[in-house]
Amino acid sequence: MYTPNSYINRLSGRGAIGDRQPRRAAQILDAFFDQTDSSVRSFREAYIAITGDKRVTGRVENCDGVCLREAVGTGTWANALGDAIGRRMVREYKQSDYNLWHDIADVAPPIRDFRIQRRSRIGGYGNLPTVNEDAAYPALVSPGEETATYSLTKRGGTETVSLETIASDDVGAIQAIPKKLALAAARTLQEFVLDHIKTNAAIYDGVTLFHASHGNLGSAALSAAAVAAGRAAMRRQKEFGSNTPLLLAPAVLWVPVDLEETAYNLFQRGTNNDRTLVESLQLKINVVHDWSDTDDWAMSASIDKHPGFEIGFFNGNEVPELFLQDVPTTGSLFSNDQLVYKIRHIYSGAVTDFRPYYKGVPA
Repeated sequence: MYTPNSYINRLSGRGAIGDRQPRRAAQILDAFFDQTDSSVRSFREAYIAITGDKRVTGRVENCDGVCLREAVGTGTWANALGDAIGRRMVREYKQSDYNLWHDIADVAPPIRDFRIQRRSRIGGYGNLPTVNEDAAYPALVSPGEETATYSLTKRGGTETVSLETIASDDVGAIQAIPKKLALAAARTLQEFVLDHIKTNAAIYDGVTLFHASHGNLGSAALSAAAVAAGRAAMRRQKEFGSNTPLLLAPAVLWVPVDLEETAYNLFQRGTNNDRTLVESLQLKINVVHDWSDTDDWAMSASIDKHPGFEIGFFNGNEVPELFLQDVPTTGSLFSNDQLVYKIRHIYSGAVTDFRPYYKGVPA
């Protein structure tokens, strides 16, 4: 096991850093939370190396002032730990498997407040009429508009690191904090977006997203014929206001775990020399692990060509934020020997157009 001084010397290069001495705390804690880095294996020793509090009392007067200043500068141990957890959380979040929402949600420009966001889509003009010689140009019929609304919502919670956790050197529990926080945030965001497909709630026009009047609801089980029928339904969708074809085509097939094999087998060539229509499609297959209905499936168009869902983030922060909730002389650190951190993720969104979607709901 490394001693506090060996941490400092190994990770910081005490004799070479000079004015960058405060980086040592970040280096020590980043190495601890990186499970591929074996240079820091004890959280207790990392704490002592940064604070100089050899007995792990959690009291400022028992810290080595010189050691603490060299390690964290004008900050505190709690802030250094929170920054390290936050950095690791962001890395884990960006590497999460819960990223399917990118295939269906168009990200709005940064939203600066919590007021209602209104997203209006202007309809089309249809085909232009012919104009005879010497005739006046006719006035075009101005298109209408469809408006979807949403307001930002805060999501988050708190997590604590106790004095007992540090003293007992519970490495596994501490290293799991940033990973678990990132996983919770990523999963919550993905479920928020994809639940619009799963739950089929009412959208901006007062009708459920998938509905007979929208021309995007089928009742057949997933099969080649059902995919072809869904594709045809999407191709028949008309532009709002002009009744002209939108030239929609499915790009993504959404299925629960139970239909994963069926979905992949749909696009494989058999022994026939010529491919069928479905075999020729290049659909991306997204398996949504939390969909509990074992036979529902859906398709969506490319968001680059036909976006139908918008998500907005507060100040453009797509990744969650981490904050230190307490200061050394008040709150839970003072009363309960605990550091309390708050994770916050602020976003919301809404369906802005039903036309790029199709869903099969077998009876």
